Amino acid sequence: MAEQRGEDEALVGQHLAALADHGARIGRLAPTDQVRRRGERRRRHTRLATVAGGVAVVAVFAGVYVTQRGLGTTDVPVGTETRPPSASSTPAVTVTPKVDPSAVGGTGVPARDQAVWLQATTTSGYPLLTALPDNVVSAVGEDAATEQALFALVPTTPGAKEYQLKTGTAGSFGEPGCVTSDGDRFTVEACDASRGEQRVVLRGQAAPYEVVVNGRALKINTGGVSAVAPGQGSPLTFIVRGQAQGTVG
Repeated sequence: MAEQRGEDEALVGQHLAALADHGARIGRLAPTDQVRRRGERRRRHTRLATVAGGVAVVAVFAGVYVTQRGLGTTDVPVGTETRPPSASSTPAVTVTPKVDPSAVGGTGVPARDQAVWLQATTTSGYPLLTALPDNVVSAVGEDAATEQALFALVPTTPGAKEYQLKTGTAGSFGEPGCVTSDGDRFTVEACDASRGEQRVVLRGQAAPYEVVVNGRALKINTGGVSAVAPGQGSPLTFIVRGQAQGTVG
């Protein structure tokens, strides 16, 4: 504003000089007070024009902003990334627990002379534990089960709560084998009650039980069997399939 006033005063001075020169040529010079009043009016007019111009610019910008808001323009903060809504989680599959009239009664723990299936009765497809010809422990559907899906749960000593899980048929070594854990998978090997890798415990108060071999739980699904931490295994129900023959001793 000070710069503007300086420019205005310089302009007034130029006008006064021009008037004085003009008066000298024509012999008429306007009184000094009239000249000064004219200069003051010109300065006021200049200031009013400047202020009016600024107000007009502000009004234009305000009109543009209001128009954009009226058209539904949405302000997005700089650096903000617009993300689509996340897909909803896939609902968990609900499996109706299978109730088999041939399941072991009472506590659900079979006698040592009973041949049984170990069936995942709360898993989709209700797969069974089975031994394959190459002595690897896997899973099979009930409609495809053979004698290799038969087992006997034999206590390591009478009345013990530790067991061996023996096969219902002889293995490649000529006699029934025992399910063995090497930490990563389960196989069938010659039975040896002194081997910790063949020690079986049942976790739970009643059937179905989690079967743990050497600290690794059996997790059974239609794709096979895996060794997992206790508490993550498949609850298994023992289904009576007859008398165990040649599987105890």
